[in-house]
Amino acid sequence: MLRISLNLNEPTMILCICKAVSEREIDAAVRSGASTLAAVGERCSGAGTDCGMCHEAIEERLEGSCASCPRVRDCHATPPALASAAL
Repeated sequence: MLRISLNLNEPTMILCICKAVSEREIDAAVRSGASTLAAVGERCSGAGTDCGMCHEAIEERLEGSCASCPRVRDCHATPPALASAAL
């Protein structure tokens, strides 16, 4: 189970009301490798496994992450080459 400490000076939004899981916890799970709704649920106290109202918000976070990209292995494997032009 993944739990992060929250900085109380910065507001956070609860994405999964049923399991009281915040957007920060979801984002941390995605950054640590969760790439499906089920994987987020496993890492975040069951987020997304109850009523389903948070599925869309969780899936949006998954879609916006590198972990969900089929090219994730290639993304950071080699730095991009710089193009040079003859002057």
